[in-house]
Amino acid sequence: GSHLISGSHDQTLRIWNFATGECIQVLHGHNGCVACVAVGKKRIVSGSDDEDLTLKVWDLTAALDAGSSSDALLFTTAKEHTDWIGGVKFDDFQVISCSDRTLFVYDFLDPTPPSLGARPLNGPFGEVWFPHHTLRLPS
Repeated sequence: GSHLISGSHDQTLRIWNFATGECIQVLHGHNGCVACVAVGKKRIVSGSDDEDLTLKVWDLTAALDAGSSSDALLFTTAKEHTDWIGGVKFDDFQVISCSDRTLFVYDFLDPTPPSLGARPLNGPFGEVWFPHHTLRLPS
């Protein structure tokens, strides 16, 4: 695509026009360093370090409109992690995020505010990966 999305120590995500190098949008909402970012067709998912410990889901379509307010771009915030979030992946149905000892699965289809229906899986985890086909874990 023609855009690049970065997370930063200044607690923001930035959307850049890749061709011109211009920053077209700044997403505010984290209260700690943005440690990981995943991008899909309609959403951005970001996770933060040990000062914030939040997972945020953003509206990518609206964010590409430079006139959109950063506050209006945030879909939801999840706060289940107890350690910095080191990896996030998602598809149309769910988000998977991991910290040092916990992996959470958040369901887009059955959201339970404010946690999107999170289920923890314990173990040591370093990074999250799942195939491009739909991943549905048993309830």
